[in-house]
Amino acid sequence: MKPISLAEKAVIKKDFHEVWDSKMARETLLIVPIVLVVLIPILFLVLIMNVPTSQVNGIDTLMKMVPKEMSYMDIKQCSFYVMSNVMFPMFFLMIPLMTSTVAAASSFVGEKERHTLETLVLTPMSLQKIFRAKVASSVLLSAIVTTISFLIFSVVISVGDIMLGLPFFLNWSWLVCILFFAPAVTVFGVVFIVLVSAKSKSYIEAVQTSGYIVIPLILLFIGQFMGLFVLNAVILLLISLGIIVVDIIIMLLTSRSFRTEKILN
Repeated sequence: MKPISLAEKAVIKKDFHEVWDSKMARETLLIVPIVLVVLIPILFLVLIMNVPTSQVNGIDTLMKMVPKEMSYMDIKQCSFYVMSNVMFPMFFLMIPLMTSTVAAASSFVGEKERHTLETLVLTPMSLQKIFRAKVASSVLLSAIVTTISFLIFSVVISVGDIMLGLPFFLNWSWLVCILFFAPAVTVFGVVFIVLVSAKSKSYIEAVQTSGYIVIPLILLFIGQFMGLFVLNAVILLLISLGIIVVDIIIMLLTSRSFRTEKILN
């Protein structure tokens, strides 16, 4: 892979500024992670610490999600373990997916909406370099937000683990989510926006359309919570590899179809 040129770095820097200058995009990049990795975990922790165990519904379903080696835990510990290792991986994966789509929508559709894409196309940069720089800016911005979010999430969950006497939450499933699943859905979110950018008339329309790709994550969450299946590290890795293959295929097709008449339509 060729190193990123100075012109491409300039496009990446410009895209960063434009995303930050957009109030809607900036609020999405800040509020969504705060809600998912701070407010909701703290709310669950407060409920688990204060609600009497006799009032907890679905104890049997909850206990089935706990591995046999963790069967020594009481109900409060089980509740927090299931929350941090079954529910929140799916919640957390929404962060790279949503931030990548918002960044890509601002980079591709937003620039067309602001009528600045024509100027960019007229520069000496080739369309392939423009495409690569815009994809890189969206992926990089999402990676930064995801990394910071995970660090904050780790602190919040670790405090809960200490308060409830649980071992450190990070396990193989979380490592697969962070190292493979999150990057895979990040790239998927970007290429999805590139695919719909030609038909989207506005930044808001592109973001609204991207809502469809959150549905598979919601179904995975519901399936786990209903006890239909358990996503262990191996299954998560296989799903991640499947998404990566799809990413590569769509990226190659999208890159070849990135033409002036199409993006300016």
